Amino acid sequence: MTSEACPLTAFTLFCDDLRQEAGGKLSAMGIYQGVMAIPADAVLLPKLVAWSVFKLPVSQVDGLATVLLQDKDRVLSSATLDFAQSEQLGAHALSSDQADALEMLNIPFELTPFRAQVGMEIRVVFESTKFHYESDVLHIVKAA
Repeated sequence: MTSEACPLTAFTLFCDDLRQEAGGKLSAMGIYQGVMAIPADAVLLPKLVAWSVFKLPVSQVDGLATVLLQDKDRVLSSATLDFAQSEQLGAHALSSDQADALEMLNIPFELTPFRAQVGMEIRVVFESTKFHYESDVLHIVKAA
């Protein structure tokens, strides 16, 4: 789900690992398709990555934005992004037009280790004054 007030495109992948490859490419390993089935009510996993990619006009983001990794309403991890210092965010310009320049921003959350519990509903939420994004949910269920 994305905001309709301003152009924002985003997606989130939930996976076991995210790796930087030669040539600058990123590879996501063990991508979950909305469900993680675990063999017991709770399992300790080496890692869970929630990798979000945002395409947005950075010039329209007023000051700070917050990115949350949540289980329902419980915050598992958070980050505050200062768009006044956008050159420090590592965003990649997609246009040479500075007025409405769209930029690509990668935000990976890594939970190491990750205690998966049946019933968890993991999502990423991005909030700023003009933009709102909520990822699809990763449901954690008991394997049959």
